[in-house]
Parts: sequence; C-alpha cells; structure tokens
Amino acid sequence: MLPSSSPAAPAHRDSRRQKILRAQVRLLYSNTNIAVGVTLVATPVLGRLQWSVAPHPTILGWCLYMLLIAAARFTLGRLYWRRGRSAAGTAPSGPQTGRWGAAFAIGAGLAGAGWGAAGILLYPEAHLANQVFLIFILGGMMLGSVSVLAPRLDAFLAFILPTGLAPTVRFVIQGDEAHLAMGLLAFLFTLATLLTTRRIHLTIVSSLNLQFENQDLVEDLQAAKSHAEALNERLEVRVQERTAELRRSTEQLRAEIRQRERIEEELLRARKLESLGVLAGGIAHDFNNFLTIVQGNIEVAKMRLDPADPVQAVLDQTVRACLPAAFLSSQLLTFAKGGAPVRRLVSVASLVMDAIHLARAGAQTSIDVRIAEDLRCAEVDPGQVGQVLHNILLNARQAMPEGGIIEVRADNVSRNGPGAGPRLRISIRDYGCGIPADALPRIFDPYFTTKPGGSGLGLATAYAIVAKHGGTLSVESRRGDGTVFTIDLPASVERPAPQPPIVAHIRNGTERLLVMDDEEALRKLLADVLSKLGYEVQTARDGAEAIALYEDAKASGRRFDAALLDLTVSGGMGGVEAAARLKELDPCLKLIVSSGYSDAPVMSDYRKYGFDGVVPKPWALADVSEVFRRVLVPDPDRNPH
Repeated sequence: MLPSSSPAAPAHRDSRRQKILRAQVRLLYSNTNIAVGVTLVATPVLGRLQWSVAPHPTILGWCLYMLLIAAARFTLGRLYWRRGRSAAGTAPSGPQTGRWGAAFAIGAGLAGAGWGAAGILLYPEAHLANQVFLIFILGGMMLGSVSVLAPRLDAFLAFILPTGLAPTVRFVIQGDEAHLAMGLLAFLFTLATLLTTRRIHLTIVSSLNLQFENQDLVEDLQAAKSHAEALNERLEVRVQERTAELRRSTEQLRAEIRQRERIEEELLRARKLESLGVLAGGIAHDFNNFLTIVQGNIEVAKMRLDPADPVQAVLDQTVRACLPAAFLSSQLLTFAKGGAPVRRLVSVASLVMDAIHLARAGAQTSIDVRIAEDLRCAEVDPGQVGQVLHNILLNARQAMPEGGIIEVRADNVSRNGPGAGPRLRISIRDYGCGIPADALPRIFDPYFTTKPGGSGLGLATAYAIVAKHGGTLSVESRRGDGTVFTIDLPASVERPAPQPPIVAHIRNGTERLLVMDDEEALRKLLADVLSKLGYEVQTARDGAEAIALYEDAKASGRRFDAALLDLTVSGGMGGVEAAARLKELDPCLKLIVSSGYSDAPVMSDYRKYGFDGVVPKPWALADVSEVFRRVLVPDPDRNPH
C-alpha cells in the first residue's frame, strides 16, 4: 500500500470520495421506485380521507401536484439507469454523478414541499380524528424517508425540512395550549428523525468507505508483492477493527430500534386510554345525573309511603339494583382524563382478604393465601384497588373452569433507584390454560379480550388504576402453564386509625339554600325534598343565574346560608367559577360542590377550591341533608338576615 505521504495519496482519497459519492447516488436511485410507490398509494388515500374536511379544489390540486412530482421522479430514475447501461456500466460516473445527485435532491425537496403543504392545506381545524390521521401520515412519510434517503443528507434534508417544519409551524400558528404542545412534539419528532438519519448516514458512509478501503488494500497488495506478508498482517488488523466497528454500530442500531418499538407501544396504549377516558368521563357524568334522579325519587316515594306498605319492598329492591349501576359508573370514571384516586390509609391485607372472600363465593376453585404478618399498609383508594383484585381473581377463576388452585401472595419488598422506598407486592397465580404469546402484549389494551362475550375493560381498568396509584401491573404467562399477575404498589409505614361506624339519617333545617344544577329534574327533586325538611330553597340552572339570585337576595337583606353548586354545567358557568364569585359577594357563605365526575380533582380536594363540603353523584337524600347540617354550624362572623 502506498504511504499517506506519497504524491498518490491525495489521488487515492479523491478517487475514493468519487466512488463513495457514486455509490451513495446509486443507493438513492435504487430506492426511487419505493418512494414513488409510497407516494402513489398515500396521496389518494390521504386525499380521500380529507375529502370531507378540506376544500375539494385544494385536495385535487394537491393530489395532482404530488402525482406529477412522483411521475417526474420515476422518469428521472429511468433516465439514470438508462444512461448507465448505455455507458456499459451500472450507473453514470464521473462529473455527471454530482448532477444526478443534485437532481434527485431537488425531486425529494419538491416531494417534501408537497407533504409539508398537506400539513397546512389539508389541515382540518374542527376534526380531531382527521388531524391525527394527517399527522400520522406525515410522520410515517418522514420515518419512511429515513431508509430511502439516508445515503445522502442533502436529499434527506430537502425532503424532511418542509415535511416536518410545515405542520410544526401550523400547530404554533393555531396558538392554543394543545396545539402548541403538538407543535413542540412535532418539532422534537422531526429533530429526532434528523439525528437518527444522520447516524444511519454515517454508518452507510463508514460501510462504503470500508468497502472501498478494502478494495484499495487488495489492489495495493497485488501491486506490492514483495511486501505481501506485512501488508496481509496490516490488512487483517484493519479489517477486524472496521468489522468490529460495523458490528457495534449495527447492534447499537438494533437496540435503538427495539427501544423505539417499546416506546411506541407505550404511547399507543396511553393514547387509547386517554381517548377512552374522554368518552368515559362524559358518559359517567350524565349517567350519574340520571342515577341520582332515580335514587332520589325512590327515596321521596319511600318517605311518602307507609313503612308497612308492600311497595316499600319493591322500592328497596330497586335501590339495590342501582348499586351495581353506580359501580359500573366508577369503572368508567377510572379512565377519565385527570382523574385521581380518593386515597386514604388502609390495610392492604384486609383489601386482599375481602377480594378473596368475594371470589370464593360459588367457585369450584380453591384459593391458597399467604400474606406476610407484617404486611405494610398503603395510601390507596380502597374501592379502586379492590376492583383491581376482583378483576384479576375473576380472570383466574375463568382460566380454570374445571376447578384448581389459585395462589395469592402478599409481601413487603424494597426497590433501589427511581421510586425507591417501602413497597408491597401482591401476586396472583393460576394454573389454567395460559395466555397465547401473540395476545400477551395486548391484554391491557381497552376492548381487547380473548373471552367470548367479554367487554375487554377488566384488565385495562386494573392497569389504569394501578398506574394512577404510582404502581406497576405486570403479567407472565406461558401456554398451558398458567398465568401470574404481579401488583407492585408504594407502601406506608403508618397504620390506619380505627374508623367508627357511619349511620346516615335525614336531617332537618330552617336555613335559606341556593341550589344550582343544569338538570331540571335534579333541581325540582332537591327543591321538593329540602323544602319538606324545613329549608327555604331557590334554584338556578347555571352559575350566572345563581350569582344573580344571590345579588338580589343580598340587596333585599335576605341572604342565603348555603349553596349547592354543580361542578360542570353544559354551555354555562360551572361550580368552580361560580364559587369564586359568590365568595367575593359573601365570604361567610357556605359552599358545597356536587358532580357526576366523582374522580375530578375538585371532588378529592374541595377545600383547595373554596368549598366547605362535597356530595358526589349519585347521592342519597341522607347524604345531602347530612352535608348541609355539617356545614351550617353557627357562624359568629355572619350577619343575621
């Protein structure tokens, strides 16, 4: 091999650069048909799906532009290979290589400008699903361009910059918080794609450089036979080093791809839960309102009937039927966006045993229980955690329809690193048929089920509950060898204080009350019942009307003593804003919040928002009367009416 200081060294380097450039351009044109094919498929698909949300002339003009660019790029690729064959080679060489590379970059830039324009021209402001699909298409085009355009960064940049930055700018122009966040994510995604492509580009250049270096080594070895032994040793060492470097780069790339796949799976699961949460929260709110009306009117009917009347038993049975409906509503609220568990310090051992007693009822399976004697307590929502245990135990029973043994273990554990501190672990093992390997990654997805007639919400609910408690829910299973679910939760070293029994009674009063709710039936129900209990009641449909009523009452010298405010009002002022305005008018006014969104942050921390009491829907009349009596204690600072 010629030494690097010889006059021929620069010539070797220039020749190698030309070879690498030629190989890079050749790789670009090898992928032309892929890029054109993707464009021909994606363009009409996107145009069809945006047809109902974007102007038709814009869609047709955009589609025509994209198809013309695809045809031009395809024609350019045919010309490239035809020139190579005419020159008795596989690709054009010499000074023409740079011109062919520039032509390809221009074509990629025009295609990128078209996809970037789609992010602006075809953007449906009022259609979230079409927005998501549009961004999904643009993100897919950017990801797909990585493997096609990575051989030359100039071609990749010409495509990726208009494709990624145009929708980013569109989001920023929109101006609201959600679109600014989406714009930031789009920018970060574009930046991550650029960095990843640069790494792949460097790997390709390194590989090509290694390829041509090896060729040069062989040529130099043949030209210098007198130094064959020394050259062979140097060649072997250099090849090993380059091969090891290439192997490390390949392994690193594979690891990054695996990590990205795991992140994408978690993001997809989180998006599914978030979408379901928005729907579930709205359904549960309306459902709780209806259920409150049903329960309230049943209690009014019971109050008006003689205790010995046979209809009392029918009404009691109807009230009991409302309890599973309320439990179903709590399941839906588990997915509600922003919902937080109503935590308190409880004995986890008691929660586990309660769930086991429920699971044993009418079951052919036996349950082997081992709970550590010193099992720690935890600050959790006992209803939600009990629901998790019930769902998993029910799955274990159904996995062994012919009977068997379910093993339940609860122990104290510790963990180092992030989330370190006292924790507890609950494991539930069955020896049933197991979960198929292809279904295992999806068992926590909403609406995914392998059971006939199953809803697909049980394990998704459990996963969401455990995550909201700062814990983890994992599963291990092999076909024919059973399944193990493991719940890992933060523990507490404190012990819960004994709770006295709570007995609810309907309480009377004589104060003036203001009731605000957007459901007319609820307003009438509350006014009727509270009036019969001795209160003087006025009602309002939203916060603005409640404020107006209070201002009139204050001006006439007959102020209200307390106000019950609905948290969420459709198309009007809600409870939080109304509470702030009422407190300005009268700091001594007692405020109570009520909502069908029983897991909203206001409901779990109502004093932070200026309320004195809380009544989640569905409520019983005894609950409402008890809250009013509790907040309407004598107030020495309040002026008499």
